[in-house]
Amino acid sequence: MSSALYDIANTVLLEYGKKPGEIKIIQSGGIKTVWKIKSGNETLCLKRLRHSKDKALFSINAQKHMVRKGARVPGIFPALNGKDYVEFQGHLFVLYKWIEGRSITLSRDLKVAMEGLAQFHVGSAGYIPPTECRISSKLDRMVNYYQSVLKRFDEWQKQSLEKPQHPVCRAFLNEISEMTEVGMDCVKLLELSDYSNWVNDIRELGNLCHQDYGDGNALITSDGVYVLDLDGVTFDLPSRDLRKVIIKIMSGRSRWDLEQINEILAWYEKINPLDDGKRRVLYIDLLFPHELHDTAKNFFIKGKSIKPGEISLTCSVARRKIQMLSALIKGE
Repeated sequence: MSSALYDIANTVLLEYGKKPGEIKIIQSGGIKTVWKIKSGNETLCLKRLRHSKDKALFSINAQKHMVRKGARVPGIFPALNGKDYVEFQGHLFVLYKWIEGRSITLSRDLKVAMEGLAQFHVGSAGYIPPTECRISSKLDRMVNYYQSVLKRFDEWQKQSLEKPQHPVCRAFLNEISEMTEVGMDCVKLLELSDYSNWVNDIRELGNLCHQDYGDGNALITSDGVYVLDLDGVTFDLPSRDLRKVIIKIMSGRSRWDLEQINEILAWYEKINPLDDGKRRVLYIDLLFPHELHDTAKNFFIKGKSIKPGEISLTCSVARRKIQMLSALIKGE
């Protein structure tokens, strides 16, 4: 154990009036650090946040709001000065109740995971952030996001044309025209959909999107599914979380399965129903070539080495997706 991290945890815990009997580092390596603390009969979770104070206050107060509503998220302990955090060495620290349970694995626990996600979305309703925080919201930005991705595709295409003999560039050039066309179709479809009406509903209801729901961020407990790590919560449509989960599942299996998607939505909608218009918005978002963007950016932005077959396989799987979702969007 790093003695420096041990000393930090001990110092911060004094601000809570807690004397640790045992400290274990659960996550480290960057600014974000997580400690498991045994203090008397209590088991606690101390976290050093990587976000600035104004941004962190949005998620801290969102979590407090959900706890008050009875949602299954860890409770937050106040410091001795009454604040929900401790400032130390230029960072914010928050102390949570430690939740015992088994970490969800989407591929194995999909049904209970979708029920937990739906409960999270419902339990987040009505959140009004304090004035001193920086509000996090992605509402009404989906078209702009699509257009920014399409702009990247165009830039990456130009870069690839400059070195067409590079295997990754050649693979990208083989696929990009078709995928760009699909992306442009999504922009048009979204503008004609119920997206704006849904955005207005969510803006009024104050619902939150987790943005990173899945393996490692949800626990199966005797009381139900607890959702962890709310640092990135934002105001947005629940379809954003749904889209990310569905793409993870389908990409992991290298195939798009309509029966599986219908099951996922059925499990989710038992708790948080979606009408036809909202489902169509989800289908449009799933249709967009997110997977090509996420694969190609490793090469074009992050400078990582990838195999040309990764581009080809991603687009091959996407073609089945395009065929299936296009029919659903048309109502066929």
